[in-house]
Amino acid sequence: PGVASTNELSSTYSVRGGNYDENLVYINDFEVYRPLLVRSGQQEGLSVINPEMVEGINFSAGGFDAIYGDKLSSVLDIKYRKPKKYAGTVNFSLLGASLELENRSKNKKLYYMLGLRYKSNQYLLNTFETKGEYKPSFTDIQLLTGYNISEKFSVEVFANYSRNLYKLVPESRETNFGTINDAKRFTVYFEGQEIDRYETFTGALSLIYHPKPKLNLKLIGSAYHTNEQENFDILGQYFLDQLEADIGKANFGDVAFNLGVGSFLNHARNRLKGKIYSVEHKGELIGDRTLFQWGIKAQHEDIED
Repeated sequence: PGVASTNELSSTYSVRGGNYDENLVYINDFEVYRPLLVRSGQQEGLSVINPEMVEGINFSAGGFDAIYGDKLSSVLDIKYRKPKKYAGTVNFSLLGASLELENRSKNKKLYYMLGLRYKSNQYLLNTFETKGEYKPSFTDIQLLTGYNISEKFSVEVFANYSRNLYKLVPESRETNFGTINDAKRFTVYFEGQEIDRYETFTGALSLIYHPKPKLNLKLIGSAYHTNEQENFDILGQYFLDQLEADIGKANFGDVAFNLGVGSFLNHARNRLKGKIYSVEHKGELIGDRTLFQWGIKAQHEDIED
């Protein structure tokens, strides 16, 4: 309850009227960030979650614990599994393809899980009211690997590279609206194009230490880089027409007369570069009837917009 999504092409969601960027997302205790300039599902492409790698998901729509971050709306806590043997998954469709491989060494100390995904919404976008040349391309690579140095000490690495390329050369759009007795047609002819590029990289290193069976200590270092560009100059010349509403006439449903003409220009040159670095310590002590958890985190953000 309280969770809503307004775009079928997007994995974004709002909770109790909040914005999508107010929601926290974690993968194996690593906080995951999203591109900041993405404004529509057409440009977004792939979800940050690779479903072939997931073991479990916890979601809280409010009132979450202090062990998470300080955003206001919700927490999506994703756990990727640690593979036990060699396995893989391959998927193909008209919208893209994905490959997932996983394995664990014979001594059970080293494991890895690699996910590759590619997606294109070109066939889907061609069904929209705005006719034109759509060339979207979305690529995602995720790697989770770890090594058990001893029974008490282990290391885990998570890396994610994501690239969204979106190109649109619009040609025309025709929309009919109104009622049966008062129907209108809005027609637009376009010039120009839109070219967007969103490129992000996330890397995280986790050191896990178990000095005692009921004492867990973890040190996490992570880095996030994003390079985003939006470029579009689109000129639209539009016509607003009144449609013939008399069913007895031969031109019923066609344009009866013009109501007005006009034009508009959409222009953007947006550049955003972001670097976020963080170091975090988490601890947990399990008693017979009690559970103690503590943590401390330092983070540096450098945003050029």
